[in-house]
Amino acid sequence: MPLRGQGVLIIWHGITPEADRDMIRWHNTEHVAERIGVPGFLRGRRYKDAQHALQYLDLYETEDVDTVRSAPYLARLNAPTPWTSRILPHFRDTVRLGCRVVTSAGRGQGGVLVTARLHAAPARLDALRAWLTGPALAELREPDGAVGVHVLETVAETTRIRTTEGKLKGGEVAAAEEPWPLILLVECTDPETGAAVAEGPLAEARLGTHGAAAGGVIRRHRLELSMDPA
Repeated sequence: MPLRGQGVLIIWHGITPEADRDMIRWHNTEHVAERIGVPGFLRGRRYKDAQHALQYLDLYETEDVDTVRSAPYLARLNAPTPWTSRILPHFRDTVRLGCRVVTSAGRGQGGVLVTARLHAAPARLDALRAWLTGPALAELREPDGAVGVHVLETVAETTRIRTTEGKLKGGEVAAAEEPWPLILLVECTDPETGAAVAEGPLAEARLGTHGAAAGGVIRRHRLELSMDPA
């Protein structure tokens, strides 16, 4: 199904082995419910990386990209619960991006999500965006089991605000780090379709023909939790 709003907060992160089970309990019982209780948060999901141990993806659908720098949300980020304060120092390799939804198509929420973090080759950003929002929508939904395709554009300033939670994690996106300008999400029903998408249309050589720079990060994730506001 199309994403619920016009914004997305997407977070790739690792966790230390000793905190893994505690993190899942915290996420299941406190953290996601807290987040979707903030005005403008419409759904929260957690995925586990299908190929990399102790790696996760958190995805929040929001009314718009400015939800993730709203006063109610920043108030939460600056007043972490005791459990949050215990968990966040165990986060590793966090990439946290606020995004604007460029286009969103499909009729289902899949149990497998393929994510692509993309830079454009020099002078090819418009070409890459045009492919993602045009021919790619049809091509990526063609395999059996691909039920949704979403294109996001990073709005870096929304997640570079310094907060108490960010300090607990050792910072969000480093100030010197250029964010990934385009993010692609492909929702699939099964691991085989996810692999076909990642190794076919999203293979580096194929992406390069449409304007992507080398070094994009393609990951496959398995859905563990999806939660709507009460």
